[in-house]
Amino acid sequence: MARAVKGSVQPGYEAIADAFARITPEEGPGAAFAAVVDGRTVVDVYAGRRTTGGDPWRPDTPTVIFSGTKGVVAVAVLVLVERGVIDLAATVASVWPAFAVGGKEAVTIGDVLAHTSGIPGLRTPLTLSTLGDPSTLFGLLAAEVPFVPFTTPSYHAVTFGWLVDAIVRRVDGRSIARVVADDVAGPLGLDLWIGAPPDVAARVGRLVRAPGYTLSALSSDGYDRRLDWVYGALTAELDWSSEELLSLEVPAANGVATALAMARLYGCLARGGELDGTRVLRPETVALGRAERSRGLDPLTNRPLRFGVGFELDGTPSPLGDVPDAFGHTGAGGSTHGAWPSRRTGFSLVVTEMRSSSVDERGATLLEALRKVVDRA
Repeated sequence: MARAVKGSVQPGYEAIADAFARITPEEGPGAAFAAVVDGRTVVDVYAGRRTTGGDPWRPDTPTVIFSGTKGVVAVAVLVLVERGVIDLAATVASVWPAFAVGGKEAVTIGDVLAHTSGIPGLRTPLTLSTLGDPSTLFGLLAAEVPFVPFTTPSYHAVTFGWLVDAIVRRVDGRSIARVVADDVAGPLGLDLWIGAPPDVAARVGRLVRAPGYTLSALSSDGYDRRLDWVYGALTAELDWSSEELLSLEVPAANGVATALAMARLYGCLARGGELDGTRVLRPETVALGRAERSRGLDPLTNRPLRFGVGFELDGTPSPLGDVPDAFGHTGAGGSTHGAWPSRRTGFSLVVTEMRSSSVDERGATLLEALRKVVDRA
């Protein structure tokens, strides 16, 4: 293993650490990668710096996973589906009557999870204070009128999390962040939070933007101005690794985790919902979660989308590995998290240097190295 890379690698998986060393400068912004195969951690490596001031990355350094949070939320939703608390076929309005305006009466909970609710964004500009005010956000969502065709997948960059949170609070009584803590991260012992406590926020890897960084959805030709409604909160000049933003619950965008935590979560799903003797989901519930619920070109970006119950599925620009049954969720700037059930493998890359997807090969490089090693094993 290259000297710049720290952590642990099991025999036979050294090629992954070598690939990680090639993409992570020793003195640059930090990153970490982990992989879990059949319940066993085979790679858990890190390199670089946690802060621009030079603090080194440590084994327990978490970072913001942006839309990787959506995959975490999907797991928590599936827990409630399995318990009979959530019915994906029920209309949102059946549990949230105020939502039944503007033509949204027929939108189901499953539609929300598949990014087909028709409201991938909010016309109302959001402020930092609004981000921390669920009641105001829920009121805006209920009043919003669809601006893309209902049942057509259009990426709900931030509204995904708030819609799910509003539904979960009404049927369960807890926020979706609390369900994640109580029923997913807690039982599996994961360093994973939505709404990071102060002691965690203080050790989070600080985000930096590579020169020319832009969100991939905003870099296409023929920019659709409705994307300002979809990505407004993410394009604002906000430091999402600041303690102020980390303390909020933004359940589509500001999850905080270590690479090992995310790899263990998806390693659990890759084994049908069980890890280290702890079962969080039944195999049939995991299968439900990764079954295709929507597919098509996003009318705002023309990018191919394919979703299960909140999970990205293989067949989109998001790097989840060259494996047909891959599912998971990537995040803005390069974080990559997912599972390969056919290989009983979970993986996660967390990064602090945010790069545009058009020039970012980090996730694809690592997953290709991982696939080759796993397929030889």
